[in-house]
Amino acid sequence: MSTIHDVAEKAGVSIKTVSRVLNGGTEVSLKTRTRIEQAMQALEFSPSAAARMLRGRPTGLVAVIAEKLTTTPDSTEIIKGIQQVCEQMGKVMLIGETGGHPDVARRLVADMRERRVEAILFATPFHRQVTLSAALGGTPTALANCFEAAQHHMQVVPDDEGGGYAAAQMVLQAGHRKIAFLQLISGMVATDLRQRGFHRAMREHGVAPDPAWLIHGAEADDANEFAHLSGAVDRLFASADRPTAILCGNDKMAMRVIFILQRRGLRVPADVSIVGFDDFRLISEALDPGLTTVALPYREIGEISGRYVLAPDADAVRTIKVPCAPVMRGTVGAPATRSKA
Repeated sequence: MSTIHDVAEKAGVSIKTVSRVLNGGTEVSLKTRTRIEQAMQALEFSPSAAARMLRGRPTGLVAVIAEKLTTTPDSTEIIKGIQQVCEQMGKVMLIGETGGHPDVARRLVADMRERRVEAILFATPFHRQVTLSAALGGTPTALANCFEAAQHHMQVVPDDEGGGYAAAQMVLQAGHRKIAFLQLISGMVATDLRQRGFHRAMREHGVAPDPAWLIHGAEADDANEFAHLSGAVDRLFASADRPTAILCGNDKMAMRVIFILQRRGLRVPADVSIVGFDDFRLISEALDPGLTTVALPYREIGEISGRYVLAPDADAVRTIKVPCAPVMRGTVGAPATRSKA
């Protein structure tokens, strides 16, 4: 981002002369004023931002560059967490929505820096790797719910591996050994990490997972990500040897699985135990019985990333993994001694 020094150098005048123009002084000749204004335009230098810089006053502004976050209801808690920190520290939060487009992200960053925000946070609706191509300069920056391979900035992400472990532990401790896992979309960061945690829990209990019961219950289809979920459940119950517990990639999937099982005449949890993931309370608390699930710590991710970026600790670790806590409600019980056909 260009500075007042750059403008003065390009126009061939002193910084004091540029300052006079920015503050509306009349003692600068028209020729010199025109040259300064042309230099500002060439350098894409904002007079309004420059005036604030000259006064040296903190703006109190914090920018959140979001990727489809404001339109994803089950992850808006990230925004609430950042907002809570801003309120406590007397800051004003500005939100820019990229829609997942890198060029929009770059424009938003440039605009936020022009407004001289004190910090920038990048936030995504699901745990994933990102590449920050925008020019951030020296603006304090943190990543919420996402990470970059180079780890140039503080990044706060959910401990999805620990979440997969916790989900499996709930049904294993209830006595289940026939456990199916309907996972999220193949290749997602969360999918791979949760599967790793699932396998770790199964090994600790001496249980070998049935490969045929490890199925992707969701697909990369914006129109209907669960188009083939009913068929996947049918495959799990195609023979007499069937699972007594099903782990689901998220609460939306778990709700649909419960409805599918009910249409088959199976009861939850009397015949089949179900575990979700997210603790999206519009679902998890609305179901009867309430959905046993693993909570994604969205609000905590927002709070931690916000606190760090507004009061950075030079000795802080570069990546913070926030635990995903198990939430026991009513959809997990002891395995039935006899499965209903």
